[in-house]
Amino acid sequence: MSTVAPIDVRELDLDAYRRRIGFAGALAPTRDCLERLILDHATAIPFDNIEVLARRVPRLDVAGLQDKMVRQRRGGYCFEQNTLFRAVLQAVGFDVQPMEARIRSGVAADVVTARTHLATRVVLDGVAHMVDVGCSTVAPLAPLVLARRDTQAAGSGFYRFVDVGDELLLQTLAAGVWTDCYQLMPTAPHAIDGEMGNWFVATHPKSMLAHNLLLGRAIEGGRLRLFNRRLSAFQPQHAAPVERELHARAEFADVLADGFGLDVASADLDAVMAALDKLPA
Repeated sequence: MSTVAPIDVRELDLDAYRRRIGFAGALAPTRDCLERLILDHATAIPFDNIEVLARRVPRLDVAGLQDKMVRQRRGGYCFEQNTLFRAVLQAVGFDVQPMEARIRSGVAADVVTARTHLATRVVLDGVAHMVDVGCSTVAPLAPLVLARRDTQAAGSGFYRFVDVGDELLLQTLAAGVWTDCYQLMPTAPHAIDGEMGNWFVATHPKSMLAHNLLLGRAIEGGRLRLFNRRLSAFQPQHAAPVERELHARAEFADVLADGFGLDVASADLDAVMAALDKLPA
């Protein structure tokens, strides 16, 4: 894989990040540290696209990322989450590179999607792994070895890579069925590629995240997800999640605060409710 310029991490506050995710161990470029960072991050900092529903394009510089997700205790989507996480790993001493991908979840096989997902390549003991803390509730909660084609366990889920030409399709096992997640590209994207993908997802009229509310975080034994008005608590290996519909603004405020640990401004919650009101009944 080609290499790209490292992130400028001079403004990164590792101590503040550790407090934000509740990480109490030693920071070192080891497997144990990486696994704990992934799980703590995915538990503390949820996926959320509220910034986009509020008609703002998320910032991808280190100062902006940590101001939002660390100091303001907000979440973010893949370009934000995995850029911040890659900066943290780089600062700790891990060998990291970005990876871009085409989302395949919920997409017909003959539809070509854009490169609108960002993940991270991490080399541990000479072995390349994929790490992802920014794909809602399908992101693996542990590093996955890129060269393996068998089933890999990651937290509460199971995953595998499938060769598609020179690209890699990530699939996850859900209720006994393998389903597509995203397709990884063979070359590393530059920062401008991430900026372009970020802009597209935040502003394109047909972008799913520009019109729908999507939140996700890791919880004990499974995942919590909010898609528009439907709140789901589930384990990937079980077919029947515990679900309920949200309706009132106060319900959303409570779930965002208590379920996802987010401090959402009143104006941003208004933007969420306005977006939901525009959806088909």
